[in-house]
Amino acid sequence: MVTLNCTLKLAKRLPYSTVEVTTPSTNMLGDWNANSFNIGRIPCILMTNERTLLSVVLPLKESATFWPRFVLLIQRLLKDIGIPGKLIDAELREYDQYQLTRKTNRHTLGSMNDFVAQVHARYYVDGQVALADVSFDLSGIPCGPFKYAYPKEVARQVFAAAASKK
Repeated sequence: MVTLNCTLKLAKRLPYSTVEVTTPSTNMLGDWNANSFNIGRIPCILMTNERTLLSVVLPLKESATFWPRFVLLIQRLLKDIGIPGKLIDAELREYDQYQLTRKTNRHTLGSMNDFVAQVHARYYVDGQVALADVSFDLSGIPCGPFKYAYPKEVARQVFAAAASKK
């Protein structure tokens, strides 16, 4: 079970209902937060993990299929940052069930604002943004909440700790 905490702005744009009372996430990474923003004229969703600040960006278009697209992006990102396949598979099994809430984490939203600024800077400098690469690029940005460690490093630590418990 995974909990996705959406901003009110995003929750209004998704064809899913939100729940008030949540069940705790059972995946290794924990809860995710999501917000919408635009890259130029393209509406997008930024989804950031509370525990590691790993983030993925996907188009808001076809919002009815955002969850399966999110899961595919997470799978690719975890593979790209060097998480072992067995741990990725165990993590993604938990994504079969999910719940949406409107309870966002201010700490995570602050980092998400920084990530949106990074995406915008890249767009305005390069004139384009390959969304397929943005998630990997965001995982390599030093984050203040982790004493300027990279989200991909924090994620590796989370998965290594989970693997050592088994």
